Amino acid sequence: MGFLSKIFGKKEEELKRPTVREDVNLIKTMEGHLDRVLGVKFSPDGKKLVSGGFDELVMLWDVEAGTSIHTMKGHETWVECIDYSRDGKLLASGSTDSTARIWDASTGECKYVCKGHDTAVRMVAFSPDSKTLATCSRDTTIRLWDTESGKETAKLLGHKSYIECVAWSHDGKKLVSCGEEPVVRIWDVESGKNVASFQTQDTLSHSVCFSPDDSLIAFCGRDAKVKILDAASGKIIHTLEGHEDGVRSVCFSPDGSEAASAANDESVRLWDVKAGKELHCYRGHTLEVQSVDISPDGRMIASGSDDRKIKLWGIR
Repeated sequence: MGFLSKIFGKKEEELKRPTVREDVNLIKTMEGHLDRVLGVKFSPDGKKLVSGGFDELVMLWDVEAGTSIHTMKGHETWVECIDYSRDGKLLASGSTDSTARIWDASTGECKYVCKGHDTAVRMVAFSPDSKTLATCSRDTTIRLWDTESGKETAKLLGHKSYIECVAWSHDGKKLVSCGEEPVVRIWDVESGKNVASFQTQDTLSHSVCFSPDDSLIAFCGRDAKVKILDAASGKIIHTLEGHEDGVRSVCFSPDGSEAASAANDESVRLWDVKAGKELHCYRGHTLEVQSVDISPDGRMIASGSDDRKIKLWGIR
């Protein structure tokens, strides 16, 4: 039972979801979480998927079979975010309990509990070499953790308000972050310095990521838009409009030609990055969609929703 459900005494089983006509590109639906699914992420080979939810669980799935492999428990409140290390050996989760956890992907055992943040951990992200975990929090800090020891190695300061999201550049040299401030910040990882701050006029950004070649940054938020900006100049190249409510998650395809987004309007959308145009709108979830990821081969989208379901969609 999820944290709020414990407080209010409402059983998750009582949730009644409306029926909706599912998109023809739906491949499968995976069920197992007992409450809202807040994060989904493919493994580097695309054969597995990790998810985290309001039920305080981290779950590892077999994508082809659509069945769970491990169910990981330990967080004291809901799991806000998850990630899969690029070497495929580790999983990470962040929670409202102010901790991040590093898990063994093969056994499902918790290796380390990373304690240091003062409040909710909003995003976890493994470095490209899998040696460092970056976390951000509503305590306005970004922290770096050694994945081999679970020890904190650095604290990045500069944000003046809640940080909602952080992501690595693909060369591992930079981090990008944003949140409640109307600014996207770029950090030099080696020095820990904030090397660029791009004004966005956004009141709240939920998700951010670098393109595969690190030339672009995509971010999204409360204003129901996905924005693509030049990572060097901070100039907004495209504003992708189509969602009807706040956008919760965005990611690039492996070749950078497309981006996928998920929103409170219960939809997942696919975009042509160069043209700045919507390619498809996926419908099938019956409540807000919280997270989205594109498979390493670029052929599938995974989405996690408040309806407790994970859906896999075909791109081609």
